[in-house]
Amino acid sequence: MQYLLDTHVLLWWFTTPEKINTKTQNVIRDKSNIIFLSSASFWEMAIKKSLGRLTLPHNLIETAAAESFKILPIMPEEGLGVADLPLLHADPFDRLLIIQAKLHDLIIITNDSKIGEYPVVTLNA
Repeated sequence: MQYLLDTHVLLWWFTTPEKINTKTQNVIRDKSNIIFLSSASFWEMAIKKSLGRLTLPHNLIETAAAESFKILPIMPEEGLGVADLPLLHADPFDRLLIIQAKLHDLIIITNDSKIGEYPVVTLNA
């Protein structure tokens, strides 16, 4: 299976993995699954860091690579695809994750119930 981690789940995985339920931890650890991280999540975290609202783990990109996580770039069709989503969720980063999951047939691992209102498959973190 292929999964996309929501930004908060990515942060929890590297800082407080006990916040993620055991079933979902097992999904993330299972090397037969492909775990994607969106470039949008790195952008979101950088903005929050610059605003003083977040402390990032050291060497986040290298740590993600060591976990065999795949980085999903933001493609123009994804950026434009956000315009076709209903405005159920106001967060632009989450909206980008939603369109990426939809276009790449990924399951989003999240605790954000608003994401589940879109036509994407989610797994509760």
